Amino acid sequence: MRKIAIAGAGGFSKEVYLTINDINKQENKWEFIGFFDDNVPTGRFFLNFPVLGTMNDLNRIDENLDVIIAAGKSHNILSIQKQLHSDKLNFPNLFHPSCHFLHFESLSIGVGNIVQPYTSLSADNRIGNFNVFNAGVRVGHDTIVGNYNTFATSSLISGGVTIGDQNDFGMNSGILQYKKVGNRNVVGPMSVLFRSVKDNGHYMGVPAMSTGV
Repeated sequence: MRKIAIAGAGGFSKEVYLTINDINKQENKWEFIGFFDDNVPTGRFFLNFPVLGTMNDLNRIDENLDVIIAAGKSHNILSIQKQLHSDKLNFPNLFHPSCHFLHFESLSIGVGNIVQPYTSLSADNRIGNFNVFNAGVRVGHDTIVGNYNTFATSSLISGGVTIGDQNDFGMNSGILQYKKVGNRNVVGPMSVLFRSVKDNGHYMGVPAMSTGV
């Protein structure tokens, strides 16, 4: 059994712990040791599991350790990942047992991704590193996802979509088929992209329009 910790001690980290717990109910895979966070004091945090220290403390651990970065926004995921440089740390993908893979054999996926309950991935998906797919996300066929993206609950990504890096998709947001999304965009809750967008935009509405933020 491998040891595992969560980097981040916010509300989302509690959900990530529960996913680890559900995985262990089916396969006794990990021994969970606790949480690490730069902004939360050490001590008891959730279900009697403690915050053990900061990211620097995590880097000083002298044994192999699996780590899940639990953050709800793309820039926070990237910020934490950049701090974790010890060669003792490994970043597995986390798949909740209820996830649905239409064709797992054609899935290409990197490291550090979190796939939460009832998410569905389709055929020929290509996914990079450190993405968060929250509960009930649907990803269509032939979709490409880069790195450090977050998809809030019930986001819908149509087939053939290409998504860059560090984008945040709000709850119940969507993208129509074969559209392209650049980097560092925010798509608001219940908003749908009908067209491709480039970088650094903020979009709201149906169809989603730039807010100028």
